[in-house]
Amino acid sequence: MAIALPTSADVRKARSEANKFVSSQYDLVRTPVLAWIGANDLALTKLRELPERLSREELRKRADEVAEQARETYDEWAKRGEVTVDRIRTQPSVDRALRSVKDADRRVEKQVETLVDQAHDVGEDLLGRVSVETRSIGEKTARRTQKVAREAAANVSKASDDLAGEIREAGDEAAHETRSASRKAANRTAPARTRASASK
Repeated sequence: MAIALPTSADVRKARSEANKFVSSQYDLVRTPVLAWIGANDLALTKLRELPERLSREELRKRADEVAEQARETYDEWAKRGEVTVDRIRTQPSVDRALRSVKDADRRVEKQVETLVDQAHDVGEDLLGRVSVETRSIGEKTARRTQKVAREAAANVSKASDDLAGEIREAGDEAAHETRSASRKAANRTAPARTRASASK
């Protein structure tokens, strides 16, 4: 089973998918956030327009007007929020900070890719060495096993030859003794005439 190590392409793909996910989540909250920023901007503008002292009735009337206007102008607030965010972004200090973040992000991305590529190469090299070493050990073990098996076979063969020789000798001796005993027994039980001719 081969081991697959991540490459810089894998990291780029994962990063791209993460960026898409973050962007989609940002889009979900973007309009409400921009509307909230726009509403705050409108409320501040309206508060600045209020005279120092208004009667209770005038305050209630103004509050109702503002609430109605807020409900009707949700999209306008979002647009105002977007304009405000753009205005903030175009401020030199914010623009520099955003560029610094983007530059840092690019540098980090390149460093991550380099580190992943290096780790991948080291992993591949290590796996290659382990594979070569495993094959080498396997080959040495196979040769040793073959040598021991051949020696054992030779020893078994020699021992079996020796045993076979001893068995042949024992068989020959047993056959000789059997023949001798059977002759003697036959001679004892044979009629006298046969004994005399056997003795001749």
